[in-house]
Amino acid sequence: MKTYTVTEITKAIKNLIEQTFSSPVIVTGEVSNFSTSPAGHQYFILKDESSQIKCVFFKRYNLLNRDYSIKNGDKVSVYGDLSVFEAGGNYQIVAKKIEYSSEGEFYKKFEETKKKLEEEGLFHEGLKKPVPTFVKKIAVVTSPSGAAIRDFIITTKRNNAAFEIDIWPTTVQGASAAGEIEKNILKAGSRGDEYDALVLMRGGGSLEDLAVFNEENVARALRKVEVPTISAIGHQRDFTICDFTADLRVATPTAAASYLSEVYIYYDKNLTEFYKRLVRYMEQVIISRSQKLDNYMAVLNKNSPYNRISLYRSELERSRQLMINNLRNKMQDGYSRLKLCHVFLASKKPAIVVREKRSEVERFKNYLLRSVTNRLNYDNERLKGVFGRLKTMNPENVISRGYALVYKEGFVVESLNSIKLDDEVEIRMKGGYINAFVTGKKHLEDTNG
Repeated sequence: MKTYTVTEITKAIKNLIEQTFSSPVIVTGEVSNFSTSPAGHQYFILKDESSQIKCVFFKRYNLLNRDYSIKNGDKVSVYGDLSVFEAGGNYQIVAKKIEYSSEGEFYKKFEETKKKLEEEGLFHEGLKKPVPTFVKKIAVVTSPSGAAIRDFIITTKRNNAAFEIDIWPTTVQGASAAGEIEKNILKAGSRGDEYDALVLMRGGGSLEDLAVFNEENVARALRKVEVPTISAIGHQRDFTICDFTADLRVATPTAAASYLSEVYIYYDKNLTEFYKRLVRYMEQVIISRSQKLDNYMAVLNKNSPYNRISLYRSELERSRQLMINNLRNKMQDGYSRLKLCHVFLASKKPAIVVREKRSEVERFKNYLLRSVTNRLNYDNERLKGVFGRLKTMNPENVISRGYALVYKEGFVVESLNSIKLDDEVEIRMKGGYINAFVTGKKHLEDTNG
């Protein structure tokens, strides 16, 4: 039996692996234990449910692969050579190219679309329309047979919400889904005179299942329509591009139903309680009046003949019944009027009025800020001009150009008549002073003559 050295057996294994697996091999898996060396080489483990393999991505290759940055958890396809690292005695993939695989591709596209639309300003809060909380009729773009619409309807019924629901049957997954969703959003969203809100919904799923709601044309459609839009896609943890372009994002279809039912829950609870209190009050009034009637009848029985009492008793009984009926009618009428008032109040949408007034205040604030800024800029320019003129009049600047100033007893000599012969003077010129005596004077007329 032949005896091998460690190097010999390692080389034999290396040759066997490299001959068995032609280059390049393509291996898919999830990235873990990712690290970058000071030299720029990248090391990580590629794993699946039951196995793992080491990978090295040398700098000369990863510089050419800058479409994205690798990170732990990425699902990727590694293109490279399967080899044995002899010094460590383990086999590894020397990667030459890495691409996203499966969900990684969907996530990459999600990030690219999100960045593009965000740079265009489609996610800006200023573009979002206010979504009313009191609605009379809504459009729902979704699959008519899915769990999402079933949960939505169950929640609205449980909350006694009285608004109408128009379902726009739509495929929410597959190759044709994006175009169909876009078409229905644009059609339903153009009917602002009919719908108070438009809800785009589907249940949860993988990133691939929800990919249609990351399509650019679907996201843009939500921004184009005149009807306020609500995105109710997936579960709490799921986010799509439509969540950012819709006027309102809620976590689930059930949450959308709760949001739109909120005002009905509030008024139903308060009106029911008021009605119960009113009924209790009227019952107390009726009991009190009945007791008084009984007392009156007792007095009549005591102080009047029997026939008159019988007559009065009949009249009183009729009056009592009439009063009870009148009170009940008034109570019912009051309750109906109160209900009409609450519907009228809700239709006025005070929250929208407040929001509009807040916008006016914000515009006026911006106007004042621009006015003050313009005035300050104007004054700064004037001040710069004054400083410039002062600078040209500065005596030091005059001296620096070759001129001189003459001082007598500390004061500037302004004319030839201010000095006489033998006066001691001080001459200030560039670089210092000169002390001198006046030995002669000449007027300008003398030089001309």
